[in-house]
Amino acid sequence: MRNMRRIMTAAALSMVFGLTACGGSDKGGASDGGYSFTSGSTKIEMGADASKVIEGLGEADEYFESESCAFEGLDKVYTYPGFKLNTYPDGDKDYVLSVVFMDDTVSTDKGISIGSTKDEVTDVYGEASEESAAKLVYESGDTELAIGLNGDSVSSVEISAVVEE
Repeated sequence: MRNMRRIMTAAALSMVFGLTACGGSDKGGASDGGYSFTSGSTKIEMGADASKVIEGLGEADEYFESESCAFEGLDKVYTYPGFKLNTYPDGDKDYVLSVVFMDDTVSTDKGISIGSTKDEVTDVYGEASEESAAKLVYESGDTELAIGLNGDSVSSVEISAVVEE
């Protein structure tokens, strides 16, 4: 079971970093406005100094790192109850790249979680900047909120820093 979890984590990381981190970025600070996520009393802003966020969240349940395909250093993934926190290196610091919801125990700051309905999403976030049968994408500041859909039900939630190519 433990090996299966590691394989699943590695596969998920490959997908996440392949879609986001490998585009490159010149970011080095928290996003201007944009979407964030709050866990307990810790507000997680995309592009923020990861060490301060991790300090606020406490020790992760799991940790994974891999050589970054876009930066010099290591991309890191910290798994907490209900979500994963992905970071990227820039110089001697790590920054928050994204938060990926893993189950329905966590929700966005506006109350959307896995299992919410598409109508609930559009009621609180409005019209998406991109929409398909499988996904709604919202952009704000230097961040993106991607809502995966399975029919009319939310199947995934990811908040990420917008990276430049």
